[in-house]
Amino acid sequence: MEEGLLDEIRRLMEDEELYEMYEKTFRRYHYYFETTNTIVLNVYGFNDHGPVHVLLTTRRALELLKIIKSFDIKTTAETLGKPLRWSKFIVAFGALFHDIGNMIHRINHYAFSVQLAEPIIGKLVSEFEERDPLLLKALTLNAIYTHDEAVPCTTIEGSLVTIADGCDMEAGRSRLVHGKDRVDIHAVSALAIERVEIKAGDEEHPILIEIWMKHPAGIFQVDEILTKKVKSSLLSGRVKLRIHTGTDGEVMEKVI
Repeated sequence: MEEGLLDEIRRLMEDEELYEMYEKTFRRYHYYFETTNTIVLNVYGFNDHGPVHVLLTTRRALELLKIIKSFDIKTTAETLGKPLRWSKFIVAFGALFHDIGNMIHRINHYAFSVQLAEPIIGKLVSEFEERDPLLLKALTLNAIYTHDEAVPCTTIEGSLVTIADGCDMEAGRSRLVHGKDRVDIHAVSALAIERVEIKAGDEEHPILIEIWMKHPAGIFQVDEILTKKVKSSLLSGRVKLRIHTGTDGEVMEKVI
């Protein structure tokens, strides 16, 4: 699965130099993602926050970036006079390192992620950008820090990472904690969502997130995870959800 996701990331990135840097970094720090996952799974009782999660988040963040650019929406880096490849760097490495702070503690893990990622991002930036490295480093660390819905996003790139993170809620990949030996709304909801796809919408709502679920309980998952993350982003009001509830072909739509 990791290799397949890397291939998709390469295609979406459309920048061979940046992709090579990303792949090399992913492999070099793979043990960070594995260690994070070991702690999250066995100490906190959460689900996957490891290598597959960070690759899925990267892929979806790049999908979102491609969509907003098709609607001529400027990224924060572009607003600051920087090229689009800056945004690709910010989104890719922001997504890659957003969850490593879980190694230290779940509470405020986004702040710990920044602390652990700072020297790594600093080194990557020095290889990627010579003229304005501090700004690129700051924007990338910002994307890491704001991925949690507890922290309002201040950049478009950070918003893309946040929304992408919230989309990782297909069956077995719930972002919510639920008791493994209990049958409750958390457990049922966590298994209800079958597929999540990110698509281009329209001018008013450029991002369309389509969700298929086999049980309406999946709505709880959407409201508790994805909706909160979208509302904390700068793209709130421009995202439409299309939800297939699995009951008699019913489809719900809502803007968040």
